[in-house]
Amino acid sequence: MRQLMREATLGTAILIMAALVSAQAGADPLMAHRATYLLGLDASRPSVKLDSASGRIDYEISGDACSGYSVKLHQANEVDTGEGSSVRSDMTSSSWEDGEGKTYRFNTVTRSNDRTSSDVDAVATRKDGVLSVEIRKPVADTVELKGNILLPTQHVVNVLDAAAKGETLVEARVFDGSDDGDKVYDTLAIIGRPAKGDENLPETAKAALFGVPRYPVTISYFDTGKSSEKPAYVMAMSLYANGVIGSMKIDYTDFVLQGRLDSFEALKASGDCKK
Repeated sequence: MRQLMREATLGTAILIMAALVSAQAGADPLMAHRATYLLGLDASRPSVKLDSASGRIDYEISGDACSGYSVKLHQANEVDTGEGSSVRSDMTSSSWEDGEGKTYRFNTVTRSNDRTSSDVDAVATRKDGVLSVEIRKPVADTVELKGNILLPTQHVVNVLDAAAKGETLVEARVFDGSDDGDKVYDTLAIIGRPAKGDENLPETAKAALFGVPRYPVTISYFDTGKSSEKPAYVMAMSLYANGVIGSMKIDYTDFVLQGRLDSFEALKASGDCKK
């Protein structure tokens, strides 16, 4: 779920949203699933820059900690600033991350008003404490990122692991791969206590998520080295212990987008992974 969250994105976030989870340290195994989210302006917060916004996210995740995680994501948005014709954007992304957080392959194509504005294709590989990013598009290059940097799956695993332990804060540098393929965010996740009561979910989601703990999670994304300033964006979500996102809000300060789960399908597990 990157483009609408990143520009007016998602990531991305993930969804962020790429909510990828493995069975580690008390976290539930990842649930392979397919979901659709409908997006619109949050009516509870006045919008400074947009008269209206609508869109959808189609999301699918499969795999496990043994074979790695594959994610397919399509996001289509239309926004009206009140200054002329509305703007349509479309993002298609596919990615694979191994279960140990050592390799991440991704391709993301973004279109604006039917014209391609970005095409990023890259592979990030971790070795000896360095995350080496081989960028194939838009411009061939190799970038080395040093320090403790998490891949997208690792980040969500860490957040869910902390939630299962009753911890409330997770700070991390997270490789995002947007822009030219080498973007890293400083992030701060605030985790609330397990939520009670039912969400407004499709019946298929209620059946699949029955009895699964969910946590209110708010993640702030800061440009690297600017954690003392306002975040680039803030994503608040209802995050289930198996990695499914129920509802979400993305705060860009000038406006807030909200997403609701419109359709859900649990997919067959890939196999008997013991990791």
